[in-house]
Amino acid sequence: MKRLILLIFLLINTLCHAQQFGCFNAAPDKSLELTVDTNVNLIKYDAFFFGEFHGVYGTSEVKLALIKYLNKNYDVSDVFMEIGFSAAYLYNEFLATGDTMLFAAPVLIYAQKKPNVDFWLDLYNYNKTAQHKITIRGMDFERAEFLKVLKMLMPPNKEKPLDLYTTLAYIDTVTIQDIGLINSEEQVAYNSLYEDIRDEIDANRASYETYYGANFKTVEEIMFNENTYNNYGKRNKTMYGNMMTQIERDSIKKFITFAGLQYGNMAHKKTLCGMIKNNKGFRDRFVNIAMTCRNCYDWQLKPKYRFAENRAPYTYYLDKKMMDEIYSKYFNVNCKYTLLPTPAVKHVIVKRFSDYIILMKDQGEF
Repeated sequence: MKRLILLIFLLINTLCHAQQFGCFNAAPDKSLELTVDTNVNLIKYDAFFFGEFHGVYGTSEVKLALIKYLNKNYDVSDVFMEIGFSAAYLYNEFLATGDTMLFAAPVLIYAQKKPNVDFWLDLYNYNKTAQHKITIRGMDFERAEFLKVLKMLMPPNKEKPLDLYTTLAYIDTVTIQDIGLINSEEQVAYNSLYEDIRDEIDANRASYETYYGANFKTVEEIMFNENTYNNYGKRNKTMYGNMMTQIERDSIKKFITFAGLQYGNMAHKKTLCGMIKNNKGFRDRFVNIAMTCRNCYDWQLKPKYRFAENRAPYTYYLDKKMMDEIYSKYFNVNCKYTLLPTPAVKHVIVKRFSDYIILMKDQGEF
């Protein structure tokens, strides 16, 4: 009888671990690597969305693993991020040169802490030998780095015209400070400066186009980006519009979008994720992947406030019982993180939110 019970236990254990779905683990070079089994079929998709936790250590390595996996296996090379066009310009210059000063002075968003910096260094090294080179795409509002790019785009040894001299000299000599959160005093000040310079360029567009020459297209993209820095609702719409403009203009066939989980609920048509999913051109080719973090919730608080530092309300409003059940049943102990198709989870709210979830636990904050 004992042997029979042991045999049943081993059989059940084997069956459970046979369905690994997707597994994030260390590769020989110690980077995080994603491997999947037959239960994860991504070949029919070419529009990927990843809803991330900002400020969690594991986020950067998961993002890198996903980029490398999709790039190697499905030729996905265009990467949209929750950054402006100026930051995207600087990150693409970094991928081309390896110069880390491109995301310093000011420090760019997603380069503030060591896990972020490691992400970019590792992506640079990967991109050097990648068959399909990575292109970083901006879609969000502009931050202080717009001044740095305007200066970089100035034609060398070209005299500044008198009618533009005051503004161009200011851009050429201003010291750019690192900024804090979206509504910090620094961001508010740079936002006001951005609008002032935009008005100046708009009023003298022909002169600026003559001065910047071929680089004016990049200047124009940066300086006439919709300024939605303090409006989350409008940011969904603006980011979607910026994405669609680039996809159509540059004939982008495959892409992945990284954005905070507040933009990643595909059940709501007005989120960035929901708008992409409901676009007729992507409806049958779109897949959404969302992070979950077992210890990023404070279960002692009321449901309205049940998240650590406002980071986790964007997931599912899961109760503790549901979260414990998902992790105890589906977290693969042989993996660092587990990729799981939501149809495997018997909770409607999870399936409505995303197509896949990544199970993470024991995640510290920056």
